[in-house]
Amino acid sequence: MANKEQLSALMDGVLDGEQGRQAIDEVMSDAEQQASWSRYHLIGDAMRGELPDTMQFDLCDKIALALEAEPTVLAPQPTPAAPRHGGKVIPLVRRFGQQMGQYAIAASVAAAVIFGVQHYQVQDPVAPVNPVLNTIPVGGNAAPVSVHYPKDDSRARQQALTEQQMNEQRERINAFLRDHQLQQRLHQAQQVQE
Repeated sequence: MANKEQLSALMDGVLDGEQGRQAIDEVMSDAEQQASWSRYHLIGDAMRGELPDTMQFDLCDKIALALEAEPTVLAPQPTPAAPRHGGKVIPLVRRFGQQMGQYAIAASVAAAVIFGVQHYQVQDPVAPVNPVLNTIPVGGNAAPVSVHYPKDDSRARQQALTEQQMNEQRERINAFLRDHQLQQRLHQAQQVQE
């Protein structure tokens, strides 16, 4: 039987004469040698980059034979484990720990929100003391939407406003305008960041 060195030498064309014919006869008579011959030529083709576009491998038969040769392993059925620490004590402690963890997370989030609101809430020294979003209308009192006042009555109320009330109205309007401009700047900055 030709060994691997002789087979490689035969492929390289180094063996000639009687040694070459003897190696060829051994390869032709032995199926294992033929498989080695085929693999060596495939390796050479791969190294030279001359592999065909499609290659036929008969793997199904080899896989089926390998599966038949596998031993059958029968796994035993698992037995239920007995509780180790006195029944329900461990699940109670575990459930208590989970609930406390949830409370801790909720408290952390709440603290972060409160801190964030306090940190980013900046007082404008120029802004008036009156709140920006005042619930009292500019006119001085709230009126239902469905009620219509005659024109003469509304003129009388507007004339009755004092100078101090007019200044307060102007301050509120200015506060609304400042707030509106601030909101526009914040919205534009937010759009630029996105």
